[in-house]
Order: sequence, then structure tokens, then C-alpha cells
Amino acid sequence: MAKMVTIKVTTMDTELEFASPAKTRTVDLFYQISKNISIREVWFFGLVYQSSEGEEVWIDGSKKPIKAYASRALSLRYRIKYYPEDVSQELVEDITIRYFFLQVRSAILSDKIYSPPETCVLLASYAAQARYGDYNSRKKKKELSKEKLLPERVFNQFSMDRDDWEHNIVVLWEKHYGMLQEDAMLEYLKIAQNLDMYGVSYFEIHNKKGTKLLLGVTALGLNIYKLEDKLNPIIAFPWSEIKNINFRDKKFTIKSIDRDSKDFIFFSHDAKINKRILNLSIGNHSLYVRRRKPDTLEVMQMKAKAAELKKQRLEQRQAFEEERLALEKALKRESQYIEEIQNLRSQMNDTKRKLEEAQNIIQKLQEQLTLLQRAKDQLEQQQWELKEMMERLEQTKNMEEAEKRRLEAEIDAKRLEVLEKQREVELKDMEAKRLEREVEEAKRKEEELRALREEENAKRKEGELETLPNGVDHSLPSMVKVNQQLVEQLKALKTQLMETKDDSKETHLDRIHRENVRQGRDKYKTLNEIRKGNTVRRVDMFENL
Repeated sequence: MAKMVTIKVTTMDTELEFASPAKTRTVDLFYQISKNISIREVWFFGLVYQSSEGEEVWIDGSKKPIKAYASRALSLRYRIKYYPEDVSQELVEDITIRYFFLQVRSAILSDKIYSPPETCVLLASYAAQARYGDYNSRKKKKELSKEKLLPERVFNQFSMDRDDWEHNIVVLWEKHYGMLQEDAMLEYLKIAQNLDMYGVSYFEIHNKKGTKLLLGVTALGLNIYKLEDKLNPIIAFPWSEIKNINFRDKKFTIKSIDRDSKDFIFFSHDAKINKRILNLSIGNHSLYVRRRKPDTLEVMQMKAKAAELKKQRLEQRQAFEEERLALEKALKRESQYIEEIQNLRSQMNDTKRKLEEAQNIIQKLQEQLTLLQRAKDQLEQQQWELKEMMERLEQTKNMEEAEKRRLEAEIDAKRLEVLEKQREVELKDMEAKRLEREVEEAKRKEEELRALREEENAKRKEGELETLPNGVDHSLPSMVKVNQQLVEQLKALKTQLMETKDDSKETHLDRIHRENVRQGRDKYKTLNEIRKGNTVRRVDMFENL
């Protein structure tokens, strides 16, 4: 009987535990786990293993068997390994967006990704919409009280209590009314994508002169940072300029496509660090090239299915909203009718009181025949008015019941339409599953071919990178702008933050960000600036740091 190893996998929202043969390759284990949690965009994700020395290692691409890492039990984390250049263009399926949302939000709340306070509040409002849907004042307190809303750094820097922060979040949350929860997650990621530390893996390195620096591996290329400043890179090497990467022991060498340029050489304090840098660099470069090629059949089918599902969700949302508005209208009319009935009852009681007074006057003033006759005339007139009002009351009641029945019939008809739409969705889903099976078969054949290519590439001593097609676009993405409807609320929030800020609790990154804002810099302006000049110049700059 084959020896089995207990595998425990932690994702951002669940835990899996199962047994797997010890001879199973970890790369096969990665695809098995991805399939189990319904992740198809596997190229963004990886498996993290923590060694006995405390080192975190990506093992999703390893050909080694499970037993090379553990003999009885193995604990792994399923995490984002590679980030897209533009989440709105590259993340297709809802579950992929959800995993990105959960991991990026966790990183922001734990301050692994720096975010300025006003952006933290905006992100929290999208997170509330993503988690709970449209704002509802009756359950707001209960929901937000359970959440970690903002990084502790933000709570500590301002003389505002939790209720103040919740109020600011709710003001923005209300503006997202009607937004699908999946769309709220994507909006969250689009704003997070503007943050300087988003999608950057940092490593400590030094140049030939021994100057300690930080290397940042990103979806766009390799960046160099000063040790004390993770927000502003000082030198950048785009993937489009890199031809070959390799390392020997602690020395890492990068060859440029520019034949006149010297090799870009840096050093780490451990060869294992260089192995991780190589792994992330090759993967990011592959995705960089992939983005600039036509979509594969699998990706095109995923995009088509995602577009259809989104269309169906919007239609269902619209149907639900129409039903909700009809119900609100019916309840409003019912309230108006109840108010009218209460007014008529009040008038009837008033008439009854007047009648009693008239009877008392008649008993007391029997001798005053003239006044008695006048009183009788008044009484007859009042009785006639009372009869007329009673008839009006009866007519109003009948109108209310008929109106209610008509509205109930309309609501029932709308519900039948929603059920019919759900049946239509189920038929389309069956067809999509049939297509998925065909794609899985094509993917299996593609994976076999890919495995053969990987084995050939593994035999090479140096990491030769794939050549980019001629004429591809190397331009940087643009900063995602805040929804115009939120601008005024954010201005008011910034004013409030300025008035309540405790400058003594400002962090080093806060000061760097404040200076960036003062100088009008942002993530992509900085990258455009430091990419100027040729590779030769930037290599010389690095060596002279």
C-alpha cells in the first residue's frame, strides 16, 4: 500500500485537509488543490511551504514529491504569487476576484501594504458593500462592530472614536447602493492597485560597493529601493529590457537585450534568497509576455462565461429592485389609506359628540320651539353629512382592497418572471459545464506539452527568458480615479482628518507619502520618471549607489 501524507491547506477563506500519496509531485498537488477550490486562473497563485528553518518557499512549480518536504504531515498556504498589471482587464472569474480581494484586504489591514488614512476609509466602504451588500441602517451597527475596519495605525493617529470612523465609512458605503458585491470587490482592488506597495515582493540586496538596498519584483519589472523607503523606487528595469537572468550562489546576474549594456549584478546574503528571486522573476516575466499575446481559447471561454454571468446577475438585480420598489409603493399606499381612515374616524367621533350636545340642548330647551326647530334642522343636516361620510368611508375601503389585490397580482407575476429567468440560467449553466469539460481536456493536453517544455528548460544552466513579440505595448497602466460621486465626501473626510490628526504618531511611511502628495507624485509617475534613459545609464546608477 502506498505511503500517504496528510496535507493541510489554508486558503484565505477555508481550510482543507486530506491524504495524498507521498510520491505525488507538488506541482500536481497544486493543480489538484486549485481544482478542488474551483480556481481556474491558476497562473496567479502558488503554494507556500514553511521549512524547518522558518524560510517560506514557493513549491507550486516543484517536481519534487511531497515526501521531500514532509514524511507524515504537510502544512501549506494557498496564496497569490503573481499580481496582474491591471485587475480590471486580467481577473476574469468571480472566485479569482474574491481570493485577490481577501488577500489584498488582509495585507492592507495588517499594514503589509501601506495605505493612507482616507484611502483606508474608502476601501472599507467597498469592503462593506462586498460583504453585506446595500447599506441598511437597521443592521449597520451589528455588522460593522464585528469587522476590523482599518489598520491599527490609522485608529491610533487620530482623535476619533470608532463611531466616528463607522460614520465616515457609512457615508461612502451609502454611495455604493445598487452595486453588485462582486463589482465592489473589483472596485476595491482597482483602488488598492494604486498603492505603491501593492504587488511588490521585497528582498534585501547589495551592489558591488556593498551598499544595502531593496529589490522589488513586480508585474512590470524589477525595481530598486533605498532600505528606508519602500514607496518610491529609484531605478527600474522593465521586463521588456531583460533577456536573461541567473544566479550562482549569492551573486545574481541579469543580462539586458541592449548589447552595449553591462550586466546588472547584485548580491544577496543567502543563495536561497536568489532562488526565490529567480522563481518570482521568471513567473512575472512569463505573465508579462502572456498579456501581450492573444488570449488562449480557455481564457476567451472564461471571459465569455463571466460576461454572461454578470449580465444575468444584473438582470436578476434589476428584477429584484423592481419588485422591491413595487412593494414599497404598495406599503406607502396602504399607509396613506390607514391615515385617511383614521381621519374619517376622528371626524365621525366629532360628529357623534356634536349630536350628543344637540340632544342635551333639546331636553333642556323644550319651551324654545323656535330654537328646537332650528336644532332639528341642524341635526338633520349633520345626519345627512354623516351618512355621506360613511358612504365615502365604505368606498375608500373597497378601493384599498382592490388596489392591494392588484398589487399582489403584479408582485406574483414578477416572481414568476424571476423563476423563469432562473430556469433559463440553469440551462445555460449546463451548456457552460459541457464547454468546461471540453476545455479541461484541451488544457490537459496543453499541460502535457508545457511539462515537456519545462523539462527542457530546466536543463539549461541560465534562465533564458521568452522573447517579446515585435511592436507590443510596454506602456504603464494609469492611476485608477475615484468615482466622481465620492469626491465631495472624501474632501470632507480629509478636512476632518487634518483637524483630528496627532502628528506625533505619524509613521515613517506616512511622512514619505505626505511628501509624495506635496510634490504631486504617484506610483506610475515615479515609474515613468525612473525608466527614462537607456539600460546602460541605469546599470551605472545602480553600481554607483
